Amino acid sequence: MEKNYNTKPKEYILEFLKNHKNTSFTVQDIYDEIIESGYSINLATVYRNVVKMTEAGMLLKHQSGNRNYATYQYVESKKCLTHFHFECKKCGRVVPLGNNETNDFVAMIQKKLGFTIDPQNTYLTGTCAKCGERFICL
Repeated sequence: MEKNYNTKPKEYILEFLKNHKNTSFTVQDIYDEIIESGYSINLATVYRNVVKMTEAGMLLKHQSGNRNYATYQYVESKKCLTHFHFECKKCGRVVPLGNNETNDFVAMIQKKLGFTIDPQNTYLTGTCAKCGERFICL
């Protein structure tokens, strides 16, 4: 059984996550912000901790088909695992879609196409209103 240590680098990463609850981010984003804050950390350490936190259910991993890197989202509660997310292509903001809308959509897809959708791994991308364009799902 692997022990779960609370180290300074892990504390820095957790601080980053709590400050970025509503955005998606990369391992590089975490590393860059920690370094800019004046702390010392290794990129490999950030990566190892992100992998462990993803396996533990603290982070959602999203691998976009048109990118060669993954983005992550901090999971504050288990509710985050039961609905879709919209992700802004410009600012990286992540907005959850309500469970009623998700359930209706999943039921319709199941009935019409016979597919079972995993909401935990479903992101719709577009541009949010804050970035100045109407939100368009791709």
